[in-house]
Amino acid sequence: MATPKKSCTLDPMPTPLVVGCIDILLPVITNIINLSLHTGSFADQWKCALVHPLLKKLGLDLIFQSFRPVSNLQYIPKLTEKAVFSQTHEHMFVNEIYPDLQSSYRQHHSTETALLKVMNDVLLKMNSQLVTFLVLLNLSAAFDTVVHNILLERLRRDVGIRGKVLDWFSSYLSIRSPQVSIDGSLSRQFPLGCGVPQGSCLGPLLFVIYTSSLFKVTERHLPQVHCFAGDTQLILSYRADEDNAQDVALRAMKECIRDIRNWLIDGLGSSSTNLAP
Repeated sequence: MATPKKSCTLDPMPTPLVVGCIDILLPVITNIINLSLHTGSFADQWKCALVHPLLKKLGLDLIFQSFRPVSNLQYIPKLTEKAVFSQTHEHMFVNEIYPDLQSSYRQHHSTETALLKVMNDVLLKMNSQLVTFLVLLNLSAAFDTVVHNILLERLRRDVGIRGKVLDWFSSYLSIRSPQVSIDGSLSRQFPLGCGVPQGSCLGPLLFVIYTSSLFKVTERHLPQVHCFAGDTQLILSYRADEDNAQDVALRAMKECIRDIRNWLIDGLGSSSTNLAP
């Protein structure tokens, strides 16, 4: 007799059931979450997600590139992620680990504040009679670019996460097996060897940690760079009345873009050996 295929369709503890019985289930849920953190393990059954392709914005053509893969996660794993997110965020905030000019996925850092910051910087340069180069870069399928072993090294080296906590993140990232759901039809489960789930609260934080080394690349060429998730704004100003100022600025911008390209090819900075001097 063939073994039935596993499916992500049923949450063993649906949200309405948990909320309706919260007085009874809360101690059990707390013990489950604490056990996950204490053992440094994220259960394999929690790693199966239903992926719903959603259009990035209305009016786009119905082609593969126009969709964002949003994961529908089980309720108890989401609570566990939230507990880890809260502690990791607090650690990063208190120890000033967040990049100053990464405006995403935290309070008071929104698309509005990012836009105001970039516009204000450009207008101030104009007011000082400076010409400004502004280059906008976008990382396609940003969350899918995360290489797990590089992310784990970032967590260890840059965030100071080690021991059981690092084991938990390693377990959380490994052996993920989502299914795609379209109009009620399900794909087979498939292994996912890279990326972080879109739709989770922890995925965006891990992406910010993963890409934080970008600022070390750009600071070698530019006085300022701003990021919002996978979008990067490179800014460089110069005085038009100075000899060769435009050529110098243009060369610096080109060298910065070249090093960013090398950084991306090299797995988002897994090694600095391929960066041009």
